[in-house]
Amino acid sequence: MKWCSSIITLFFITTLIHAPLVNATPLIEVFADETFTSSEILSEEFLDSVEQGELELIVWHSNENSSLHISAASERAEDLNANIGDVFIQGVSWNSSNGSIPTDLNSIYITMDIQVSNNGLINLQANTTLNEELAPTVVLQWLLLKKEVAISEHPLGPLESKVVSYHAWDSNINRTSGAENNWTHQIDMETLESWNLKNTQLIASVSLVSLDSNEIFGTESIEIPNLIDSENNSKDFAISLLLLIAGLAGCVITVLSERRRQMDMPKIRPMIQWKDERCDYFIEINTGNASITISSIGGNGYWKFPEKELPLKIPSNSNKEIKIRKTAKINSEPCTIRLNVDGHDRWVLDLEFPETDST
Repeated sequence: MKWCSSIITLFFITTLIHAPLVNATPLIEVFADETFTSSEILSEEFLDSVEQGELELIVWHSNENSSLHISAASERAEDLNANIGDVFIQGVSWNSSNGSIPTDLNSIYITMDIQVSNNGLINLQANTTLNEELAPTVVLQWLLLKKEVAISEHPLGPLESKVVSYHAWDSNINRTSGAENNWTHQIDMETLESWNLKNTQLIASVSLVSLDSNEIFGTESIEIPNLIDSENNSKDFAISLLLLIAGLAGCVITVLSERRRQMDMPKIRPMIQWKDERCDYFIEINTGNASITISSIGGNGYWKFPEKELPLKIPSNSNKEIKIRKTAKINSEPCTIRLNVDGHDRWVLDLEFPETDST
């Protein structure tokens, strides 16, 4: 057996003792081709049983020229001496001359679970408890089936279901009576791409297979959640997360920028001092963490500051009082100051001096 030849030498051939359990579903294998589908091979009785879940169906495309062919299909056909159109139940050949579907099929009961992560990683889990001992030639077979695929070469272009499109095996089995077996198998997105299964609706299947007789002694299948949605959800989640992080970063930058601006800005206020009948006008400036440069002080000719002292630079975190002179007795005219704050935009500030005798 080609696909398991590497482990045959690990076991010696013995008579297989299988453990029949109730409610287990037998497996039916069909060897099809792109010239006709499994529905054209199976009788209505078989198709109804598959539809009702009384039989697990898998379809092998063993013709190497078929677009649905994988090497495991040819190997399985060779092991069973199967041709296109042949049907096998639990690994035993079956044809229409055999009559109706047998009702005494025994199958080991296997449970199966599946988890698909946001990044597309498929984690398959299978479990069984054996009632009787298994032969050492029994191994576990993992399969991925295309749930539905178009048969392009067929003149009517029908759809085929449950085509085997991925194969792997596991020989790690406790075959003693009463043993509880738990298996896991992971398939990542890169593996799906290499098997041309990305963005495809899939069914996962697991079976206990004899390397000696090629019979199937237990099987279970489960549909895999839509990987297209899973991948899109992953991308949407990643984009949403990036947008959230960008938004939070923007808010933090804005808050820090505003805080820095407030810490850099100077505090400026007008003051009046009276000495007897004389009134003096001052501008008090307390700089923040940034130095400032005053480029002009005036107000439409109503306020005066010596031009020779401009531009006036005031260092950060310092206090300075600037005395200015009023040139006209107009109470409502503001004094305009133009200044630059280091690291920020230019400021233009209008100061209204209070008419009061308090400082």
